[in-house]
Amino acid sequence: MNSKTWAAALTIGLAAATVATTPAAADTGETKVVAALDAVAEPLASATPQADQRDLKAFGAMVAGAKVVGVGEATHSTAEFYTLNHRLLRYLVTDKGFTTFARELSWSTGVRLNDYVLNGEGDPRTIMHNEVKGPYDLFDNREFLELITWMRSYNATHQAKVQFMGADLLYPGDVLFDKVLAYVKQHHPDLLEQFTQLYDGLRPTTPNAGQYMGIALSQPLATRQDHAQRATKALHLLAEQAPGADAEDYRWALQHARALSQTFTDFAFDQATADGRRQAQEYRDKAMADNVIWWNKTTGHKIQMSGLNAHISYTPIDTMFVPAPMGGVLHERLGRRFVTVGTSFDQGGYNFLIDKGECPAGSRPAERPLTCKGSVDAAGSDYNEYVLDQVRYRDFILDTRTAPQAARTWLAESRPTRLIGGGFWSPEQATKVAVGKSFDIVIHLHKVKAAALLP
Repeated sequence: MNSKTWAAALTIGLAAATVATTPAAADTGETKVVAALDAVAEPLASATPQADQRDLKAFGAMVAGAKVVGVGEATHSTAEFYTLNHRLLRYLVTDKGFTTFARELSWSTGVRLNDYVLNGEGDPRTIMHNEVKGPYDLFDNREFLELITWMRSYNATHQAKVQFMGADLLYPGDVLFDKVLAYVKQHHPDLLEQFTQLYDGLRPTTPNAGQYMGIALSQPLATRQDHAQRATKALHLLAEQAPGADAEDYRWALQHARALSQTFTDFAFDQATADGRRQAQEYRDKAMADNVIWWNKTTGHKIQMSGLNAHISYTPIDTMFVPAPMGGVLHERLGRRFVTVGTSFDQGGYNFLIDKGECPAGSRPAERPLTCKGSVDAAGSDYNEYVLDQVRYRDFILDTRTAPQAARTWLAESRPTRLIGGGFWSPEQATKVAVGKSFDIVIHLHKVKAAALLP
């Protein structure tokens, strides 16, 4: 199954929805808007993880007492959005007491990477090579690997550990089946045969997550629905059992079973229909929010949640692929305990996927087959990024909630904005975004470059 089929079938929004745009008339109030944005913008000295953290004190005040901070990315494969996430993580860990980094990755991948950052078990490069594939393919880059290895290095020298969480549901790795069945064998051996039968045929037949997703979604709808029913029956059966003496083990085994049920339930929607695709998309983001909330409630950890702007946003900004964003669900259920951060950039590079053949005009081959490096010029005058780039600082952080009235009025209006998932982006493509309705905080970067994909 090729990358475009993944995008349609898995509802991940590999390319931004296309919206025709025309140059807007000059905004006579633009100078006042920029002045108002200048009044609240705080300079960002660097997107480099190792940079001095003093300039992030303003960001810390904006986050305040939030328990979950969503950090979006305007593209899925730009170096600075990964290094910025890394830098913010270091700050939130050392200054704000955050202890979990969550990512738009499958729960099972998170379990394996967490074992590495906590205990040094496994090889993160191998895990990424196998499981950060398919719709996640562009996350398999050097900058993301450096974030993960920093977490391991931090844990090796600190008593309070930082953990890694995968919030998503698209790949049901072996580790989840192993953990659920091991728990049942130890605590409910009389049910082991029943669980084994319920999970029969559900395990991935390949360690490559992308290949697995293609195989799973090409199965007949009736088969996928049967898989969902069996995985959910296993979840309910485990939920009916008493926790016993080890309530902690029970809670985690139940969540692993829930993650399996989520995957197969998402795959069971009839994605050959518009309604089925929408239902799968809505279910996926709700499941991600459920998993984040479960982790926060169960562990007590403060969480930095990383993903595409479309998932982190309060409002739907990519209605084709993300009609009901995780950010909106988290806001509804956590209120002020959740703060969302959107990112933007004026110009620069990103990676994208192709089905076959050569990279489109204006792009060049990237480090892996069927990947390319694209770039965009400075934003047009009708784009949000155009005005944001007029702010006095090259790179900055801005709290949309405390902006002066002139800025708030501008921030409340929808206008073209770049959102680049996994596909090629051209200047006529844009999503319509009201920045102030979508994000509490915006971090704008003037110029960026494509991430370094791992071979």
